[in-house]
Amino acid sequence: MLHQYIMILSLFTFPFTMALDTQGSSTSAINNIAKPNCPSRCGNVTVPYPFGIGKDTGCSLDNSFYLTCNMSNEDPKLFLLSSNIEIYNISDTEFRIRTRPAFRCYNPDGTIGNEFEWWTIIASPFTFSEKNKFTVLGCDDYSLIRGNNFVSGCLGLCSTNQDEPDNGQCSGSGCCQTSIPKGLDYYNVTLNSFKNHTDVWSFNQCGLAFLGEQGSFVFHGADDLYNASDIWERIWATVPVVIDWVIAPEGGCSESAECKGNSSCYEVDGGGYRCRCNNGYEGNPYLDPGCQGQFQISIKIIFNDDLNTYIFTSINGLLEIMGMVYLK
Repeated sequence: MLHQYIMILSLFTFPFTMALDTQGSSTSAINNIAKPNCPSRCGNVTVPYPFGIGKDTGCSLDNSFYLTCNMSNEDPKLFLLSSNIEIYNISDTEFRIRTRPAFRCYNPDGTIGNEFEWWTIIASPFTFSEKNKFTVLGCDDYSLIRGNNFVSGCLGLCSTNQDEPDNGQCSGSGCCQTSIPKGLDYYNVTLNSFKNHTDVWSFNQCGLAFLGEQGSFVFHGADDLYNASDIWERIWATVPVVIDWVIAPEGGCSESAECKGNSSCYEVDGGGYRCRCNNGYEGNPYLDPGCQGQFQISIKIIFNDDLNTYIFTSINGLLEIMGMVYLK
């Protein structure tokens, strides 16, 4: 009977979790976003260290990571350094800024009625992400995007307002997209037309070109080509540009003094490094005391036919044998 009882209870586990707190409060360490006495938000945007608000305030890693919080409006806005580049999201590898489409609009006789060319410079340690696509909208337009050692272009063509698909895809008819390389720290956009829209003016007066995160722009066909002001506003409001950031773009993990406790360094393709919390830990790896977490212990007891009892423990996912007991 003892034999049957042991077989029924052949496997069971006692899990328990113990929160480690080496600095008085693991919760406060995990929520440690900014340096002490430094603001952690600007409006709706969280500002995690190594970023910080204000130049020479000590709130950022150095002055390449300082941001400006403009409080002059009812809705505070966050800007890169002292520029007009607005930031509305920061993560542990990238941040997102707003894009401004370049445009050129024509009169019925083909003369230029209005135009706007756009360029953006992002200082080190920031670069434009490969997640971005260069997009051109128009039925008689071609545009070039230039960056450091890089030139590419795209053209949008259509002869009637029935040519443009309305399935959200940029297939070349009225909307064209192309990739950019990794590592760009600036770009500028120029727009041109083949016939100054004289053949398509009745349904498409303007061409537009912009950089933006892949998948964020949905092409609505003829409606987008006819309503230039509406599409410009929609792009401005809904299409972000993704910016990659690293620590020490000319260095690597041999210089990873910024990685604090319970974190590790990893090098980034193209130069520089980042820090990340070790498995089982969370928090800000750039701030003392480093990453904190949950210390998880599982104890597993296994009985077998030989009346031996094996006791196993798993600490943060690492398995070890505590011992063996023989039952007589």
